[in-house]
Formats: sequence, structure tokens, C-alpha cells
Amino acid sequence: MVKNWFAGLWAYGLMGLLFILCLESYFALPAQGRGIGTSGSSVLKIGVGAKPSSMGEACVAIADDVSSIYWNPAGLFQIRSSQLSAMHIEWLDDIRYEWLGYAQPVASWATVAADVSYIHMGTIPRTIESSTEGYEQDGTFTASDMAGRFALAGKVRKDVLVGASFQVLQSRVDFRDVTKERIADRIAQSTAINLGGIYNTPVPNLSVGCSFQNMGGQTQAFFNEKEPLPFAFRLGAAYRKTLNTIQEAGSPVEEEAVDPDKPTGVLVVAMDLNLPVDGPAGIRLGTEYQFGNGIAIRGGYRTGTGLEFPSGISGGAGYSTASYHLDYAFVPYGDVGNTHRVSFTVKF
Repeated sequence: MVKNWFAGLWAYGLMGLLFILCLESYFALPAQGRGIGTSGSSVLKIGVGAKPSSMGEACVAIADDVSSIYWNPAGLFQIRSSQLSAMHIEWLDDIRYEWLGYAQPVASWATVAADVSYIHMGTIPRTIESSTEGYEQDGTFTASDMAGRFALAGKVRKDVLVGASFQVLQSRVDFRDVTKERIADRIAQSTAINLGGIYNTPVPNLSVGCSFQNMGGQTQAFFNEKEPLPFAFRLGAAYRKTLNTIQEAGSPVEEEAVDPDKPTGVLVVAMDLNLPVDGPAGIRLGTEYQFGNGIAIRGGYRTGTGLEFPSGISGGAGYSTASYHLDYAFVPYGDVGNTHRVSFTVKF
């Protein structure tokens, strides 16, 4: 009895310590890093996985697949079999984003995972001042970012999960056909860690989670300057409930009354508080309904994006079987354009 009491106290204290560490890390950041556009490494700001994106990015408390390596590494422990996941994003202005992740449970108490992401921004004309025409083109350049992570997640108590990931980022700018001056390709590198935790509360079906992303030193920029990483603190809660998808009395029947021979559905509602270092605080709201036949529909809303109300809305759908998941997300960005994400996950 005493041993269990001390174990529980230690586990809950660890979650509290993680929460306090997140807040202290956020408020201790230098003031010059607190503004839109003041951090670099854009590839770290694009979330992975179509499912979380379609739910307004409200996923810190319900992370349970390979994409957890980005949102909340503690969620990796909820993976019970090997998973390989890939995602493609049609981003803004013909920018392409690719992601590949793998997770493997290694014991009853731990799961390891790794991923790599790559963003390519296409060929861009290089414009310089001209002594005769004002401006002229002199060659082209291409920009790309690549990030890789290695993560470990474990259980410190049956209702408390923790996880951490270490990531390495490399940004490149390559120049082509430059004739007016000698200019070398540019490379910038940085490292960071992500930490997270999930607590399955005594309230049935309710979980809470927190994470902080991109905790590390400043990255060395291309022209001997330094840029802060896009640190963000997230705190969230989620509630999931099994419902009967067949309405016999004009309304869904709760889990206790579900006939096991009839198809059931699962309703998920989630909310996150997002505190980025380079932008305003925002709320993330998301919901999902999983039908008993494997089809899921999702929707979400994001505040603090600097966009008008309709542009904060996101949505998507998915289909899952015992061996794979296929998900799609539509995420608009107002007048800037719309983005589409497709991810595919195989379980084996």
C-alpha cells in the first residue's frame, strides 16, 4: 500500500514538474524572440499527420500514433504494434512537404520511434540591383529544410505516460547560374529536444497532456547571425466516448447500453492551448467521429493564426482497418491559399 502510494505520488509529481518546466521555459525565453516571424526553421512549424491537422491540431492529449513524435512523444507508448507512416502535403506556392516515420514497441514499458521530414521550396529567381535597369535577375536559388528525430516513450505509472525526442535540423540554400558575383551555397544546422506527457485522469474517458516543442539553442543562420527555434508550449485535454451508431429511440445510446452485435462508433472531443514563442496564444478545437465500419469524419478550428474566422476551420476524413489507416486533411490559410494533406499508416 505504502509502495503504491509513493509510486503514484512520484508519477503525479513528474507530470507537475513537466508542466512547470514547460511554463518556465516559455516565459524565460528572450524578449527578442517573442514576435511573428522572429524564429527560423520553418519546417518545424508544419505539423505531421493528416488526422491531427484535420482536427485543428488539438491532439496533445489524444496522440496515439506515429505522428505523436511531433505533437507529443508520450503518445508513442500507446502504439501496440509496429507502425510505418508517410505523409505528403501540397503546401502554399507550390511548396512540397514529405514526411516518413516509424515506431516500434520494444518492451511492455517502452516504445522507440524515428522520423524524417523534408520541405522543398522550388526554384526561385535571384533578383539583384542593376546599374541600368533598376533590378535584374542573376541566376536562381532553391531552399530546403530537412529534420530528423529519434524518440523514446514510456509508462511511469498505469495512467501516466512520458516521452522525449531529440531532433536535428539542416537548412540549405543552393544557388545556380549566378554570374555577377561569387556566392557559395549556404547551410545552417541546429539541434533541439521535445518533451511531453499524458495523464489518463480518474474521470472516465478524460485525458490531459502537455508538451513543449523545439527546446534548444539558437540555430546558426546563413549569414553569421542567429535565429531562435520556434519553441511552443501546448496544454490539452480530450474526452472520448463509445456510442451506438444505430438510433433506436431517436438519439445515440451510451456505451453501457450498446449491443455488442451492432456496430459502434467513438466520439472524440479535444481542446489545446497553444503558446508559441513567435506568435499569439491560440486555442485549438477538434472533434472526430469514428464509425463502426472504419470511416471517420473530423473537424477543427484554430485561433491565434492571424487569419479571419473561416480560415481557422479545418476538416478531413479517414478510413482504417486492422492493418492500415488512410487519412486526408484540408487546412485553409485565407487569401494565401489552401493546403491538402494525405497520410498513410501501415501496422504490422
